[in-house]
Formats: sequence, C-alpha cells, structure tokens
Amino acid sequence: MSTQLSDPSYIGDLGDGLIRRWSTAADQPEIGHLMGTVFRNSETEPIRPSEIDASRIYMSGNFPFMGPGDFAVVEDTQRQEHRLVACTCLFSHQWSYAGIPFGVGRPEEVATLPDYRNRGLVRALFEMVHARSTAKGDLAQAITGIPYFYRQFGYEFVLDLDGSRSVYLAAIPAKKGDNPEPYALRLATLDDIPDLHALYNARRKDSLIWHEDSPAYWQFQVGIWDDPAVKGKDVTQIGLHHRFYMIVDGDGQTCGFTKVAAKRWGRNLRISALEFAPHVNWQAAMPSLLRILSEQVQMTPVTSADVEAPLEVRFHFGRSHPAYAVLGQELAPRFDPPYAWYLRVPDLIAFLRLITPVLEERIANSIVTGYNGELKIDLYRGGLCLQFEGGKAATIEPWRPPMYGDIADVGCPPLVFLQLLFSYRSLAELRSFFPDVWTNSEAAALLIDILFPKQPSWVQPL
Repeated sequence: MSTQLSDPSYIGDLGDGLIRRWSTAADQPEIGHLMGTVFRNSETEPIRPSEIDASRIYMSGNFPFMGPGDFAVVEDTQRQEHRLVACTCLFSHQWSYAGIPFGVGRPEEVATLPDYRNRGLVRALFEMVHARSTAKGDLAQAITGIPYFYRQFGYEFVLDLDGSRSVYLAAIPAKKGDNPEPYALRLATLDDIPDLHALYNARRKDSLIWHEDSPAYWQFQVGIWDDPAVKGKDVTQIGLHHRFYMIVDGDGQTCGFTKVAAKRWGRNLRISALEFAPHVNWQAAMPSLLRILSEQVQMTPVTSADVEAPLEVRFHFGRSHPAYAVLGQELAPRFDPPYAWYLRVPDLIAFLRLITPVLEERIANSIVTGYNGELKIDLYRGGLCLQFEGGKAATIEPWRPPMYGDIADVGCPPLVFLQLLFSYRSLAELRSFFPDVWTNSEAAALLIDILFPKQPSWVQPL
C-alpha cells in the first residue's frame, strides 16, 4: 500500500471507519449507485439510470479522458451495503494557450451522500485528484462546477462557459416554394472524423485558450452509439446526452456539423456546437437549419412525462458566434449570459515560464518593443518578479516584498490574478471590482495591459 496520494494503491484513513482510495473496475456498480442517488432532483425520485450508465461509460476503458482507476472514492467500512459514500473522478485534457499546449486535470462527478456532507470528504478527494493531476504533469485543473464551492480548493472563475441564444419555434420562418430544403442532417460516422476535426478547429484562432481534440475523442463520440451496450437502448436511460450530425447539401456533400441533444430535459432543444465549411453562406443556410431543427425537437425523447412541450431551439455557443449575428434580435431575442469555468494553477511560475514566448511576442508587437526592466507583482501570500532584457523574459521568479521599502509595481489577490493571466478581465475592470488590485504607476499598468490583454476564450467542455 502506497502513501503517495496519486498512487493507485493508496489508501488513507479518514477516521470513523472512513477510508479514501482509488477505484478499480469492480467499483463501477457502486459508483453508479452513488451517482444515481446523488444526481437526482429529490430524495423521492428514483435512482437515475442514466447516471449509473455514465459511470459504466467512464470506467469502460474506452472513454478518452479517464479509465476505471480514475475515480477517487470514500468508503464507509462500517456500512453493510453501498459502502461508497463520496466520489469524484479525474478527466485528463490537453488545452493550449495561444497555441502552446498544457495538460489540464478536470475533476467531475463530485458526489456525496447527504448524511456524509460537511465532513471534509470532498476536500480529501480533491487532495487526491490534485496530486494525481500534478503527477501526470498537468499545469492546471479545471471544473464546470456549482457557484462558489470550488473556490475553497484554490479555484477561480476564469473563462466563459456556456451562454446561449434562444429561437422560439413559432418565429422560425417557413420555407417558400416547393423546392426541398437545401441542407439536411445525417448522423456522423467514423468516416467523418477528418471533417469533424477540421471544422471544430476552424474557430481556434478566435480563442486564446483552446480545448484540443484528438482522434480518440471523435472515435468515442461517434462510435459509442454503435456499442452493444448503447445501441437500441432507450436514450433517456443511458449516460450519453448528445449526438453529432453532419450538415450536408442536396448532393450529400459535407457543409458543416452540429452537436444536438439526444434527449430533452425541458422546453428547449439544446444545440452545443455548430460550424459551417468556409464555402457556406451562414445567412443563407441558417433558416434551412432552423426548420430542420424545429422538426428534430419534435422527435427528441423527453427524460420524464412532466417535461414541457417544446418551445424553442437554444444555441449554447458562448458570448458570441456567427450564428448569433445571423439570427439577430428578431429571431433570437433572449440571450443568457455565460457562466464560467473554474481554473486552478498551483504553480504560477511554471505556467508563466511555459507561456514566455507569448509574453515576449506581446511585447515585441507593442509600443514598448525591446523592453528592459522588471515587473514586481505582490500576490499578498507571495509574489512574482518578471525581468525583461531587450523584450525577452530573462527571469521569472518568486518574489516577496521586503520588510521595508521597495514596494511592488502591482498588487493583486492570488486567485484574482488568474483572471489577468487568462485574459478573462482587464486590469481596469479588476481595479474597478477589487480595491486590493492596484498599480503604483501608469507605466506598470501599461505593461500589465500589454502582457495580459483582455481576450476572448471559448473552451468547449468536450
């Protein structure tokens, strides 16, 4: 038995008969039961079979982001049955910062039985997933989690997540004339993977942070629907939530793709991705696609008998997207602003050193090209010193203000600094929000604006 938190054989005693450990394939039924029990709307609602199936998928050995040993669990050894009482899992992703790749560990499926909450079990599990993520070489962790909670574990809201525009079915323009629709949808196949990859990456130039895809991801997303454990099953009972469709013209040629919800939880049909090929006129294509989707929503199965009748198609494309521009206020009157990804960066120095080429390029393309000097940033529990020579980052080192004199150039709470680092907020915005964000000169403010300009990012939670 290992004492290393990241090691598969690690077992830790939490007291009162509770232990924490890593999962094995044999734990899947119990993890499924735990997830199905926790992720329901009320204590009286039946255990959700789709959550049980989701655990099967995650631990199948075919899931692209984790394996059967990547759940951290808390076991109550004194219980007679269903001894797993808390869990989370660790997905492994690759993101990039202006084209520079870095590993990201993503805790998800955080579940604790009600009787075991407020006992520090999630913190104990996050110590494990953070340790394993670091051991894998990840420079960041990210989670799509509930408000506030994950700030307790060193996370900060840093990147846009979700955000949508809605089109009411009644507002979709009718087709004129008797000609067939110029476009149609067909389910994506494994042969479409090169097109899916190319279309997905067409928008990466517009995003500072990008979630890198992989052949394994597309093979899973497309091929899983032919798995015997999935094929022919009631889609509301399985742990898959969407399907990819190719948009094709009358000749069957690929013109784009879209990601459509496979089931409906409410009055809307959720569309999570949409891209057209470069030769397609978005303005001409969108009305046809809307009519196709309005038919799709009528055929989409609902998760329960009390789900409302369909009312709208909802496009979850973030803060901005070409489809929004084409739809306009008349067709898409309601905008729901984005939530946000939580990010955690345990070693700021290592991350800054990784993105040094980006910082140097920003200086080279600025009004302070060839900059010589230093930038001292007080993070209150520590700090950073960036030394530049001829516009190049000579050193990036930890720094603390001395007892007397020699104050910093910039002050910023450590988690808030992540909003600057990932260009989520500008320095001016942060100074207006937080009294403890400051600079001691206009020159320091200018340098921060050059090194960390506000830029958009759209990170799909693949």
